[in-house]
Amino acid sequence: MATISIGQQPDLTKERVREVFAERFAGQYEIVRANALNRDFIVKKNGWSGVGVRFKQEKDGACTFVFSGMMPNLLLQTLFGGLFSFLLLRRGWKDMELEVAGFIRLEPEFQRQRQAPPAPLAKAA
Repeated sequence: MATISIGQQPDLTKERVREVFAERFAGQYEIVRANALNRDFIVKKNGWSGVGVRFKQEKDGACTFVFSGMMPNLLLQTLFGGLFSFLLLRRGWKDMELEVAGFIRLEPEFQRQRQAPPAPLAKAA
């Protein structure tokens, strides 16, 4: 599981994050809603490989992405999950994790920092 903090962005929503991912990975990966409590959506390559993504936003606006490689198809997870599939599929999952991490770090939408208002000028005595 990987975690990337992107600073304070109180205007960024889970829906907007999902849209940005969908725009970036259109035609390459499918972005699907996740039914699990600890994921907001899945970047899905196929039934065997994907990355589950969660966008967390604190009350102060601090934002964090938490994501990990996974098998997105529940039926395949049930039939072939466990150590055996982990050993066979982990490399592909890790490659996708690195691609998602690079996207999060470089995407301008996620790097916009809210500008603090300028400090008032001190009056000359």
